[in-house]
Parts: sequence; structure tokens; C-alpha cells
Amino acid sequence: MTDLAVLAIGFGLMPLASILLYSFRDWIVSHRNLACGGLLGVVAFLGLSHAMTFVLENKPFLFNGVSTLATASFLVFGLAVGGILGWLLFEGRFIRKEPSRIVWAAVAFLAIHSFGDGLVLGGDFVGGALPSVPIDSLTVSGTVVHRLIEGAIVLVPAVAAAWRRRSAFLVLFVSLGSIPAAYIPGFLVDSLGLVSGSAATLTLSTFYSSMEATLALVLIVRGFLPLATTSHGSRWLAWTVIGFIGISLVHFLVE
Repeated sequence: MTDLAVLAIGFGLMPLASILLYSFRDWIVSHRNLACGGLLGVVAFLGLSHAMTFVLENKPFLFNGVSTLATASFLVFGLAVGGILGWLLFEGRFIRKEPSRIVWAAVAFLAIHSFGDGLVLGGDFVGGALPSVPIDSLTVSGTVVHRLIEGAIVLVPAVAAAWRRRSAFLVLFVSLGSIPAAYIPGFLVDSLGLVSGSAATLTLSTFYSSMEATLALVLIVRGFLPLATTSHGSRWLAWTVIGFIGISLVHFLVE
């Protein structure tokens, strides 16, 4: 048995260790198209394949007795919120410098993804039974790699935008959102009862996943894709495939 607090804190803190990527700053700058190509594949999996699969799988269970149109409208609203957030970050007047827009969009993606992970993690601990979480070298290693890659989604564009190490490290703290999020399912169950609280948790998790999906789409098209294709050649495309397959393999091993 593993305590929820241990897992939640671990999930929240691990992306901070990716600041070590700044030790490879020169390589990232000189191979920016390859690094961004790899992350393009990662974000495509996390935000499009994984998040949208979560949305579509949970759609039939979201609202018992509520019409399909109402359920679809709710999910479309979540997709729209993510798209609007991405548009504001890239096209709004809040952030003036173009390289920093990509960084802040990546920060928003990490924040939403981390919060959603916390909700899913906490949902496994409701109902009075503690789930048995396997603690072995393969699972732990895969989880660490997963969280470090999530931090890299922010750090690689931060390096490309010439952000200082301290500023890049500070924005990584949005990953700590997984810690309070892990306790929301338990709070909802205690407040609403097991059935209603679990349904509310599922609804909230699915809404965040739908937001994540469209924000990821904007981040890919408006952020990582232009950075990946700045130089001639197609090696970035190979790295995109490698990034997609790599993060898929990590999920196959730890989920």
C-alpha cells in the first residue's frame, strides 16, 4: 500500500528536477529543431491521444439520465475553453514577446496536465479502500522519466527563448498543482457521498482532459511545430515519431 500524500508529492515535485536540462543548454540551442520535434510528439500523445481517449471513454458515464446532446455540449465547452486559452496566450496582448508566448502556453499545459493527473490519482483512493500501487524499478523509473519529460515541455522552449535558469525553475512549480488536486476527489466524496462524489470527480477530470486536448493542439501548431521546422531537413520529423513512441512506451509500462 502507498500513501496518497507520498504519491501526490512525488508527482508534483519530480518535474522540478528537469531543471537539470539547463546543463545541456548549448546542445538544445544548437539542436532546437530536434528537441522541439521530440516534444511535439510527446505533446501530441499526452494532449491529443491520451487526453482525448480519456474524454471519449468517460463520455457514456458522465451523466446518468442526461441526454447525449447535453453531455456532448459539456465536453465541447471544455474543448472550447482550452482553445480559447491557447488563443489568448499566443494571440492576445498579455504576452508581448513571441518566444515567451510558447513558454507560457507550455506552462499552462503543464499546469492543466498536472492538475488532471492529481484528480485521477486521488480518485483511486476514494471509497474507503487503498489501491495497491506496484513499487518496482520499472514502474518508478518510468514514472520519473514521464515527469521529467513533462518538465522538459516547459524548459526546452524556455531555453530557446533565452530565459534565465531561475525564471524557468520558478514556472515549473505549476506542477505542484497535482498535490491539492489529489485531495479533491476525497473532499467531494465526503461532501456529496460516494456515488455523487465519484461522478463529480469523473466529470471534473474529463473537463480538464478536454481543455488539455485543445490547448495541446494549439501548442503543437502554433508553438512546437514552427520551432521544429526552423531549419532545413526533415530530421525533426523523425524525432517527433521518436518522442511519440517513447512517451507511449512509458505509459505502456507504468499504467
